[in-house]
Amino acid sequence: MNRFIPMLLVGVMTLAGCGKNSGSIEEREERDPNVLSGQQYMEQGNYDAAIQEFKTALEQEPLMARPHLDLAIIYQQHKINYIHAIYHYDRYLELRPNAEKAGFIEEQKLKVAQALANTLVNNSPEVKKVIQQRSTLIQQNNDLKRQLADALKKKSVAPVTTTPTTASQTVTPKRNTESVTQAVPKPTTSIVPAGTTQVPTKPKHQIYHVVGGDTLTKIATKFYGDSGKWDIIYEANKGMMRSPGDLRVGQTLVIPSIQN
Repeated sequence: MNRFIPMLLVGVMTLAGCGKNSGSIEEREERDPNVLSGQQYMEQGNYDAAIQEFKTALEQEPLMARPHLDLAIIYQQHKINYIHAIYHYDRYLELRPNAEKAGFIEEQKLKVAQALANTLVNNSPEVKKVIQQRSTLIQQNNDLKRQLADALKKKSVAPVTTTPTTASQTVTPKRNTESVTQAVPKPTTSIVPAGTTQVPTKPKHQIYHVVGGDTLTKIATKFYGDSGKWDIIYEANKGMMRSPGDLRVGQTLVIPSIQN
């Protein structure tokens, strides 16, 4: 019994020391062979292999926290699965409640939860219908504004035409040497009012799928040749975007047609 007490004290002191030095625990976990291998696969973009390495690390040591953080990042940013991401963020915080990055992880959890809610809402048929109707109304409103501007422009520019005149032309008959004067009308010229030039009809909108590195300014430059017209795209897709920077790879955007 007397021998057991010193050993118990040593164990308690060791655990207390570990609790005070959570940074060293994190460092030891990062040196785990499977964790190191998983992080290397992440750098190479091989996320399936990285997931397998982190899961193997957890199978061998279920109380490790670092693999949960790496798995959460993969599921949030690369292999989109928001439910898995939230689970692994929660597991990391359960194992490391006093970690320095706990506040940052809570922020990431909130972002993932919001993204999950948006995905569930936007995928419902009713919401899709409302978004489509809203986009249609916005496009129709823009068309009416352009038509009104064209009508006002036509009204301000009066058409100018020339008065038809006649000119004398001498025609010599075949069987008579006598000259005959015939009145020949000159062609009438007219100036077409500005704004009436016909142009090919463009489709009202196009569909675009977001790729890596896209921003609204890049997309506006691609379709309009002007990065400053990003707000037109944002207005047409407000129903599915929380802010101009809320873009996801694979996200579908409506690109309104505009006149040059």
